[in-house]
Amino acid sequence: MPFIFAVIFLFFAFVSANAERVAGANNSLETVQGAKSAAVGGAALPVLNDLPSLAKNPLQLSELDKLSLALTHVAYFEETSYNGVVMALPLRDAGTLGFAASRFGASDIPYIKEGEPLPEGDNYNTLNISDWIFTTAWGKSFGKWNLALSLHLLKRELDQSGWGFRSDIATGYEFSKNFMFAAILDGWTSSAAKWESGHFEYSSPEARAAFRFSEPFPYFYGVLNMYWQSTGILHSESEKETRVWKNPIDWFLASNAGLEFETDYSFSLRAGLVKISDASSLTLGAGIKPISWLYADYAFQMHSELSSTHRISITANFK
Repeated sequence: MPFIFAVIFLFFAFVSANAERVAGANNSLETVQGAKSAAVGGAALPVLNDLPSLAKNPLQLSELDKLSLALTHVAYFEETSYNGVVMALPLRDAGTLGFAASRFGASDIPYIKEGEPLPEGDNYNTLNISDWIFTTAWGKSFGKWNLALSLHLLKRELDQSGWGFRSDIATGYEFSKNFMFAAILDGWTSSAAKWESGHFEYSSPEARAAFRFSEPFPYFYGVLNMYWQSTGILHSESEKETRVWKNPIDWFLASNAGLEFETDYSFSLRAGLVKISDASSLTLGAGIKPISWLYADYAFQMHSELSSTHRISITANFK
């Protein structure tokens, strides 16, 4: 394992020396995939039981000890959609492996080539745009500490095709049964992409912090979970005014936050804000566990300019 990561690090050192720095190489990996994480404002890192969001949060593998399969579907504006499948495979004392594959894009988009006359009727040329994301992840619990690593391969199909790669590392510490702190370093080796033209792009690492606080409410037959996830700490790609060491208030107000009430009757209600300072970023959702091994989640997200987003996720756990 150390040899593999050494090779990856050397590869990205070479790429960084021969590439153009951009904001957002492999940016599709920033999409929140699972409905549960999306419903609490996109605070994915402190949510440790939302398998569809594996590409965003590998840390949850450290808490998973059952063979699991998950499916997710997200409907965006203008027929754009996200579809993904995830599998988790426990390795007993060696932790848990996770695999994910997804497509984010749109199909059959009509277009007219430059210089061509307007077609009659519906006889348009069409094109497809998409990002394919393939993730392999590993997570393990070491007492109160949790550790996770993930490797992502991205294939982008636009006017030309390109391949991208990123590696993330995450850790979490459980101070008590009710409080957990977590952190992730996205693209710790840098994030790179290469296009058919031979052009290289890369973006620098970014770090985020998060916590989860849980408070039982026995008189209401449930538990209230509070989630918070910071915006970027290093801010290699972000606006200078939100840097934590320059304006900590604006930095905090740009964070994700959400609430979840888990009832004792296999039903949950959720709400959150993708950006604390923006009421138009409201998210809502619910989850249900109809049988002991099946989970279904739904999330709704407002948008100030575009149409609302709907997400559906299903997760099955096997012995």
